[in-house]
Amino acid sequence: MSIMETEIEIKFFFNAHFADELLEEISQHTVISHKNQMLYNVYFETPSRALRAMDMGLRVRRIDEQCTQTIKTSGRVIGGLHQRPEYNEPIDGLQPELARFKSKIWPENTNVKELQEQLEPLFSTDFRRLHWLLEMQDGTLIEVAYDCGKIVANQAESEICEIELELVKGDEAQLFILAKDIAALPQVRLGNVSKAQRGYMLTEGAHFEAKSIDLSDLTAGMTLQQALSVNFQHGLKYLQYNENCYLESGDFSALVELQKSIMFLHQNIHLFKEAGISFVGCSWVEDLQWLARSFSWIDERLVFRNLLENKSYYIRKLPKLKHLQKRIRIADQALPNEEDIFNLLHNTRYCNFILGLTEWLIQLEKTVQVNEEVISLVTFSEGVLTEGWSKLIKLLSADALLSTEQLLPNQGLLISNLMTELSLGNVFDFEKCTKYCYPWLDIYQGMMELSMLDAIYELAADEDEGEIQAEYFKWVKRKQDSLLSAIEQSKQRAVMNEMYWLEPEN
Repeated sequence: MSIMETEIEIKFFFNAHFADELLEEISQHTVISHKNQMLYNVYFETPSRALRAMDMGLRVRRIDEQCTQTIKTSGRVIGGLHQRPEYNEPIDGLQPELARFKSKIWPENTNVKELQEQLEPLFSTDFRRLHWLLEMQDGTLIEVAYDCGKIVANQAESEICEIELELVKGDEAQLFILAKDIAALPQVRLGNVSKAQRGYMLTEGAHFEAKSIDLSDLTAGMTLQQALSVNFQHGLKYLQYNENCYLESGDFSALVELQKSIMFLHQNIHLFKEAGISFVGCSWVEDLQWLARSFSWIDERLVFRNLLENKSYYIRKLPKLKHLQKRIRIADQALPNEEDIFNLLHNTRYCNFILGLTEWLIQLEKTVQVNEEVISLVTFSEGVLTEGWSKLIKLLSADALLSTEQLLPNQGLLISNLMTELSLGNVFDFEKCTKYCYPWLDIYQGMMELSMLDAIYELAADEDEGEIQAEYFKWVKRKQDSLLSAIEQSKQRAVMNEMYWLEPEN
């Protein structure tokens, strides 16, 4: 008989070199039982990926001589907290028997027999699991699993080294208390990617690629509290995705996108404070501000990378190019290196930020709104969009022609407004929102290029040869004039755009 269970677990990626520290931490708690087992797992699919299309995963697990088949549904992940419904059935051998599952678990019109005939092994995950059942102070029971092994697919392999905390019985808050103790271990970080996801990627030869945050999936009928929850989950998802992407690939663009996710979360604190929502007592807010400061150098490195990309194409006509390239590289080397970034992404405070925000979001969902909201999400969104863009338009319209001194100080406000669009744009019309942002995004790109010119100007100011310095200054001035003219044209288009959120409904 298929029994549905919903796992509530927190997953960490870990470094096996620090296993002794983990064992020491476990010993600080009351251990009810302890097991050391070898788990053999095979994941099955059809050639057309029919199960994946149904947001399902099929696994057969063998422990000792006992085999169990499991159907896992998509569930959801917030931070490192995984909530996934699953159905388990004991079977004989490693070949799944779909008919043993209750028919109700399948989507309507699913041909289970046909599905069974098409099944084939896709990848395996074999690992040793050290397992502890801990009793917390209030009687809450938590399973701790330390998994070390590998994923094997298409003759490719990937290592497994994870810690999972699963709530067996009792208070969910105790799960986070234990998680914060685990977060203090060396080189640990929260994991929002399952073994199955990694197995699918390994099978398909797929890799994490930097992904830019898009519009949050709000709808006009949501309450402010619902919108708040959706937006913070949205920002957290992209933050962790790009964190994982960077650590897997070393791609700097993933850090650029990670920083945008931080800005998105920060902007949502500002937005919903305006709606009267209190963040008092939320320690993760200070952690987010610390995180923003910790990655504040990203913009500077982005300028240097843009100047040097494509064999320094942008500055190729400047004299003493090789000398200039060397100076840019030296300036870039003064910024955090790969080891610094690795340590930051495995920092206990960073881990606690994600844990704190996750726990807050879980509690927010359980909070019943006693008083009726005095303002709808639509009215709130209209107000903040109008205020933000009107302020920027006024500042940029003060003079007929823009200057660098006028533009760059307003870059922060432009970014805030674009983040507000990502937060609230879907409350109205996606296409109109996207169209409205186009000229503003052109202005933002122009501001980024002005920052590149500023960097060259500063390097030129330190140039010893007066003739070379004069050429640099002349080049910068010519580029600035051309760029400011283009930005002025984008500004004219931007300010002429109708504020789509104020358009009367047909």
